[in-house]
Amino acid sequence: MIIVAMILWVFAVWSIASTLRLRLHPAVFWFDLQQVFTQPPAIEQAVPALLMLVLIVATPLLLWNLIAEWDATFRLTNEGLEYQTLGFRLCYHWHNILAIQPQSTADEAVAIVCRYDPVDALKNPLRRWLHQQMHGRQRLLIGPGIERRAELLQAIEQAMVTAQSSATTATTGIPLG
Repeated sequence: MIIVAMILWVFAVWSIASTLRLRLHPAVFWFDLQQVFTQPPAIEQAVPALLMLVLIVATPLLLWNLIAEWDATFRLTNEGLEYQTLGFRLCYHWHNILAIQPQSTADEAVAIVCRYDPVDALKNPLRRWLHQQMHGRQRLLIGPGIERRAELLQAIEQAMVTAQSSATTATTGIPLG
């Protein structure tokens, strides 16, 4: 799928260049681009060019998502669920995990919903934005291709129950069960 996305991106670049009559050589590209802005293309050129521009922008985002999901590792710790991909590590603390949605479907991604977003701890704004566009705010997606996913989700549910019961005990002073 990654190779197909890369081929699609190259096709989009080639297609927009041929549609707008842009030469891709760095020495003349900016001159040709200025010509496009001084003499706007006709509608039959503008529509395909806009579609190709969307592909040029969206394909790198798709590639990021595919590679990040492929590289993703999840580890259960005493503090929470540790998520690592593409060189950064985030910890989703047990007391901040609210729910798992949807509960049990084998063929679609499962979302871990949180009280706050640990992505805010990432210093690099581009990585923070890319992570948020992949997972959403205050969520972490666990895709269907994750190895031993059913066991991971069961362990997360058990840890959530334990964290919630200990939080209730700490708040009220009355142990549950």
